[in-house]
Amino acid sequence: MRYALCCLLLGAMSCQAEVFKCRSADGSVVYGQQPCPAGSRAVEMETHPFSVIEQNDGGQAAKRYREQLRQWSDLRDKSRQADAKAELRERSAQRRKWLAEREHCRRLDAKRAALDANLRRGQPLQEAERVKLRLAKVEDQMQDRACHLYKED
Repeated sequence: MRYALCCLLLGAMSCQAEVFKCRSADGSVVYGQQPCPAGSRAVEMETHPFSVIEQNDGGQAAKRYREQLRQWSDLRDKSRQADAKAELRERSAQRRKWLAEREHCRRLDAKRAALDANLRRGQPLQEAERVKLRLAKVEDQMQDRACHLYKED
């Protein structure tokens, strides 16, 4: 395994080639792997950085890019903060609604208990029928509001 790795590395190093840029006597430019022939002169090749941003403007484009990136990052952070605040407001509103609904169910339960106790007392038939109707109405309201969800164990 090591032998194969060494062979690969040596092979890669031997594949390395040098490029020569030559200007011939008639003014044409020739590229080759051999040094410039007699009657032509070597031309220094310009080396460019790998990044297009660093190549132009003497670094001004890179500064603009960094500034735009910072502004984008700031906007993203502000957007995330606004989303977090909106979510917190929504949760608070839901919590207030849940508490109000629970309180309403507690009042309905207290009313139901009072009507039930009133019904158990000996009353005339007509009064007992009226209390039964009110009790049924309160129980329907409790069912509609799903008060069983707010019961405490």
